[in-house]
Amino acid sequence: MIKTLAKHLSGIALTWVLVLAATFFLLRWYSQPSAEREVPALAGLSQSDAQDALATLGLEAVWQDSIYAPSGTPGAVVEQHPPAGSSVKVGRKILLTTYRITPPSERVGIEEGQDAKLAERILSTRGFEVELKEEPNKLLAGKVLRVTHRGEIVLPEARYPKGTKLQLVVGVAGAKDVRVPWLVGLSLKDAKGILSRRNLALGHVGYGEDVQSALDSSLAVVVSQDVSPGTQPYVEEGTAIDLYFGKH
Repeated sequence: MIKTLAKHLSGIALTWVLVLAATFFLLRWYSQPSAEREVPALAGLSQSDAQDALATLGLEAVWQDSIYAPSGTPGAVVEQHPPAGSSVKVGRKILLTTYRITPPSERVGIEEGQDAKLAERILSTRGFEVELKEEPNKLLAGKVLRVTHRGEIVLPEARYPKGTKLQLVVGVAGAKDVRVPWLVGLSLKDAKGILSRRNLALGHVGYGEDVQSALDSSLAVVVSQDVSPGTQPYVEEGTAIDLYFGKH
């Protein structure tokens, strides 16, 4: 029995010696210079190139965040941690931040009549590229007339990606007198076109009692205008002309 116990004790002792020896050699291997790597500079690399560069060194890429910048290359690395030149162990996770591939969307939020300078600052702060266009309009001089994108009017609640080019149309006082056009008998679309070409603004639009439906409105024509060429041949650029519509 004593011999059996001695054998068990010696076996246990031998097992512990082997475990301690293996631990010792593992720690020496892990702490030796060959198990350390220098973190490369990854800024500007694409996600796949950065991941391949780290994998070659036995390091792991972890994407922790993405940011948007108009000048940044979508998907490229912009920040890393630990920084380039750091000495790390094999298998270390390297945290990477990249530029967003898809720009975030922002609400336009600009309405007719807002101060033009304030509207321009708001749009720029929201990341839009703003193009100013002046249009004669005495009533709304210095104010926003409308916001357009590729020729289409943009509603305040519309959302576009940051970096989108928007045109801010601003009213200005006219510099000269223009002839008042005769608009009676024209549709709303045709009347607006003529006013625009004369650098005049469309004022209030009213409808007679005989215009009761959407179809009536689409077929209605100008029956009177508050400023007519017979009584006032010339007005300043940007003057708003009120129109009153009825059926043919």
